[in-house]
Amino acid sequence: MWDGPTPSVVHISAPIGESLTPREVFLVTGEGKEPIRIEVLAHAFSRWPEDQLRPFVILDTVDNPFDRGRTLLLRNAFAARLFPEATRGVLAIGPYAREDLAAAVQALIAHMTGHISISELHSSFWEAQRNPAPALFTLDPDLPLWD
Repeated sequence: MWDGPTPSVVHISAPIGESLTPREVFLVTGEGKEPIRIEVLAHAFSRWPEDQLRPFVILDTVDNPFDRGRTLLLRNAFAARLFPEATRGVLAIGPYAREDLAAAVQALIAHMTGHISISELHSSFWEAQRNPAPALFTLDPDLPLWD
């Protein structure tokens, strides 16, 4: 677990992959290392303090220039499965080409100020970064971004 205060927002940036049997989506961690499955993240997030909202997760998938469309679909599948497990919401962004990544991250950070809701972050980021469209997974878009 973390030392110090528990974060309100968790940013995950990783390549995304899938297995065929059983069919599942996971985060790729590196050559020869175990992938990070949704269950591992859900377990970590379930240990949040009871007096604090569960984390809001920004899932930033790494670009696969050979199949951006498939990467986008895998991103959404991962976010949809992660969200109900132990988060208050997931904002799925990317994949961005290497030359566009810095601008996308700067736009995201610029919109994460003040007392805004997660839907306000989604809307303002979408205005700034239209392609690929960010996807928001939450039951209550009016929940605050920061706890």
